Amino acid sequence: MKHFLFFTRLGLYLITFALPILHPSIVVPYDRVGLIFWFFLVPAQMLIANYLCPPRLRIHTWILAGIVPIGLFVLFIGGFELSTLLYALGASAAFILTAAVFKSGSFGRPVAVLEPFLLAVIAYRILSFSRASEELARQASGLTQVILILIPLAFLLHGIVLYLSEFHSRGSRRGLREIVLFFLIAVPLFLVVSFILPPDFLRHAVALNRIEKDIEPKPVPLDEQGPGWPGGNLRSDDGRWLDTRGERPGDGEQPGEDGRNALEGIPSDQWGESGTEGGTEGKQYAVMVLASPVEPLYAADAYYGEFDPEAGFLLSPDEPLNELSYLRFLETWNNPEQPQERQRRSTEIITFSTLPERYIPYRPQSIEPTVLRRRYNPFQYSYTATSQLSLSGPREWSAVRELGAEERTRLEPYLRIPLSDEHRQSFLSHLRKALGEKTGYYERIEAILRSFSDFQYDIGFDDSTSVARMNRFLVEKRQGDCTEFSNTSAILLRLAGIPARVVTGYLASRDLQSFAHLRGLFMLREAIPELQKIPFQNLYLVTTAQRHSWVQVYIPSFGWVDLESTAYTLPPPPDRNPNSMNVVIPLIQGEEMQRRIFRFPWLLALQFLLALAALVLAGIYVFRFARKLYLGSAARREDLRGLKALYTLLLIRLAEGGLEVKRPFLTPMEYAGDHPELSEFARIYTMLRFREKLEPAERARAWRALRAEYRQILRSSRRPGLLPALRRAFSLKGLYYS
Repeated sequence: MKHFLFFTRLGLYLITFALPILHPSIVVPYDRVGLIFWFFLVPAQMLIANYLCPPRLRIHTWILAGIVPIGLFVLFIGGFELSTLLYALGASAAFILTAAVFKSGSFGRPVAVLEPFLLAVIAYRILSFSRASEELARQASGLTQVILILIPLAFLLHGIVLYLSEFHSRGSRRGLREIVLFFLIAVPLFLVVSFILPPDFLRHAVALNRIEKDIEPKPVPLDEQGPGWPGGNLRSDDGRWLDTRGERPGDGEQPGEDGRNALEGIPSDQWGESGTEGGTEGKQYAVMVLASPVEPLYAADAYYGEFDPEAGFLLSPDEPLNELSYLRFLETWNNPEQPQERQRRSTEIITFSTLPERYIPYRPQSIEPTVLRRRYNPFQYSYTATSQLSLSGPREWSAVRELGAEERTRLEPYLRIPLSDEHRQSFLSHLRKALGEKTGYYERIEAILRSFSDFQYDIGFDDSTSVARMNRFLVEKRQGDCTEFSNTSAILLRLAGIPARVVTGYLASRDLQSFAHLRGLFMLREAIPELQKIPFQNLYLVTTAQRHSWVQVYIPSFGWVDLESTAYTLPPPPDRNPNSMNVVIPLIQGEEMQRRIFRFPWLLALQFLLALAALVLAGIYVFRFARKLYLGSAARREDLRGLKALYTLLLIRLAEGGLEVKRPFLTPMEYAGDHPELSEFARIYTMLRFREKLEPAERARAWRALRAEYRQILRSSRRPGLLPALRRAFSLKGLYYS
């Protein structure tokens, strides 16, 4: 039976690790080194550990026989690299585990029991890496069903052999009951896994495959898809146009025509790192959906108020708003500072994002904890914030006063501008031309922004903000992205005596919502039911092309206000305009589709089983400890009950030390015949148990002798060393006498 157990174990191992070879859709390829390791070196270590062990070979020769294949693998196959060390450790582990299972007696039983569970987890993880086109998935569905039968069958066969080899109670009714119970549990479980589960029960999370290069999924055109879009035109439920620019397009206009952008889709499980930079390959990738009745929304993640003479604007270390993007909230965050500023409206903004960081418009009042909904991957992060949005504009700002003494002192860090002499003269030269005779507070702000009217704006976002680069942009290039305009504007504003800082984040605006954006919103709204509760006109699809940098200025009585530093620039050329770039969205399965697809909760089931196993194991150890305490207490009595308790306690402790258990049909004297060290204890026990008349003095002497024998037996049977001590502490063998 041991030989049969070895080969079922080896077969189970080979089937598990051969899954990437057997199934065409599993993208876990083996290289030459991996193939030799998994299918030659590890099986060889198993064979050597089991069939060349003592007494066939001496122990030193046996260990050397296990080391030689590992050494040859390192020298001629793997080479001297860190990964080869891991291979060597894995091969050594295979040797040690096999020796433990087959050559260490009862000590190897827990290892033998745990191994199939470990292999089951590995098999599931390998299957979860299956990736295929729809056509290949259909071709492989039959093979998938075969694998779903083959693997449970292999595990069932190995479990039966393991049970019969290590745990079966031979020749007793108890053994027959155990076999029947095993089949009543195992066979239905096998049938469920093999025949009831559909072949496509595995649903996969996002995988970043870096074997050779990142997967580059091909977007699917969506302009001809989507119900409710007759003629490709977006209409509201009552038939009115929902054109974001307030203009009704001409009849027959379609997205994608005359340089307009089109909508494309990528399956959500292939989304990965598709669009982390705006404008790549003429496409813009969906980042978040914002819901707000007020626009535009400058959703910020960082505020740059510190200024370095060379590096330019740096992240403000003392600005608490910078923590809001990544701070984990256990409850709703509330802003303790609520200054009274004119014309601000408390507005609730709901965000559905592909990014774990938060992007909150200024000034935040409260932020609810982020909710994770993996079923909407990659739009799995959602949070609600309330901000005091400024509704003021140039009409209200035109008559503002200059900064007061208290305001100037408080805002001094945002007026500080330590430039080198060369750079200061360069920026001041531009500032003098921009301001001319204008002296009013807002007049200076507007004059600085208007000074860029002959500068070319290019779509993009760059983190390089050095003063030298801004000076070159201002004097030579006169062309740049939002980073150059915002950082240069902030420098000029501070030189003009106006507190300013640079803010980064995303810009949501109706002007940036093309037909492709609106169609994308419609499809995302169909897939995410929470979006259906929000009026469509309040939704904004934000893409990588809308990653933005802008300037924030302080206006007396109105507080910090977001200003568009590119408001007066030359617009981007048609080929670099975001509204000419195709919009790419993830194709998310809606809840209706999710309900139609059966998903077996493997991870949840595994967690439940592990928790249940831990609970059962803890309960067993508690019972073991409590029973020994009870028997120890009962054994202090000098009557029949105490006699039985002392004998049972002795048997439990001997079993925990490694002695074989006493079969129920053996008397104490018969059991002592196989273990002579128990003879005197068995004789005294039998006399006290069955002799009817004993004088009190004689009975007392017998009890003293019995207890002395009990202590002597435990002392003589106690093996020294750490391993025997651990066995005595954790062995459950004594539960046989329960």
